[in-house]
Amino acid sequence: MRVTKKDIAEYVGVSRSAVSLVLNNSPSSTISQKTREKILQAAKELGYVGPEIHRKLCFVLYGRNPDDPRYMYDLKIVENAASRLGYSLIFMNIKADPQDHNKLSKFIQSKEAEGYVVTGDLDDAVIDLVLNENVPYVFYGGTERENANIVVLDHEKGACEAVKHLISFGHRRIAFFSGSLDMHVHRKNLAGYCRALEEFGIPVDKSLIQVSREEDGYELCGRMQVLGIDYTAIFCVNTVIQFGALQWLKEHGVSVPSQVSLVGYGYSELVKLSKPQLSTFLVTPAAREKVVSRLVDIIHKKDVSPQVVFLSDLECYKGGTVAAAAVHQHSPVSG
Repeated sequence: MRVTKKDIAEYVGVSRSAVSLVLNNSPSSTISQKTREKILQAAKELGYVGPEIHRKLCFVLYGRNPDDPRYMYDLKIVENAASRLGYSLIFMNIKADPQDHNKLSKFIQSKEAEGYVVTGDLDDAVIDLVLNENVPYVFYGGTERENANIVVLDHEKGACEAVKHLISFGHRRIAFFSGSLDMHVHRKNLAGYCRALEEFGIPVDKSLIQVSREEDGYELCGRMQVLGIDYTAIFCVNTVIQFGALQWLKEHGVSVPSQVSLVGYGYSELVKLSKPQLSTFLVTPAAREKVVSRLVDIIHKKDVSPQVVFLSDLECYKGGTVAAAAVHQHSPVSG
């Protein structure tokens, strides 16, 4: 006889709605952890089979806004890849504070998920927490930690190829717009930017390297104007900065791309929402899916030895923010 949610509710002594909230992993649920564990255990003991009872992976976004467009793109790719391998995906947004660290630790100890993809602004606190819990995991993103399972985009190569793209259109005065250089990923971007210039014999002008801790491309363009720094193109380390830069240029009567070219790195929904659409270099979706296959291999104990996997297969989304530098008579944004 088929076991129903009603059977589980009666077995545990809770309401049917409580069972539904737990089995559906509702983010708005106020069910206590103790009751949650009882319901999940009862479902297993009674042999409940339903669409909610899947093997689960957890995508942990750490230290970033839950609606950050860059990570939502990765979340979708990870979710689709997990589904094809027979897993459903739980999303958690964890702040970089002790209260949320405790929340993550308790969730891991509930054993609701078999493995964890942890991404965002990774710091020692969250890395140590996950390592100490001794669960299958992959850190997805830039970290310099050793002896850990890491899948990382080849940020240096991505930046290098994007800047070479601008150079191929005749640009020489190429600005570098970045978030904080305290972040490993942005230092890799900078290394790629410098490598591309050096390969073409273009001196690195440090005045063109501009940083905003808030990753505000709008503010960076304004700063360049105030400082009187001339440029004909900008490489932005992500599409959020690129989108902000585009808005400033448009508002100040600078035509993109006929006067200033913009190329970004990575992908978000902003790429296609922008007018013109953003030109950007990105690691292919197929390559990004390797984060899931790597985690599943660890779960199945096929290869648990700590290693770093670099994702370096790139593609260019052409967009409409890059044009030949030959049309520039002088920088429209100097002085």
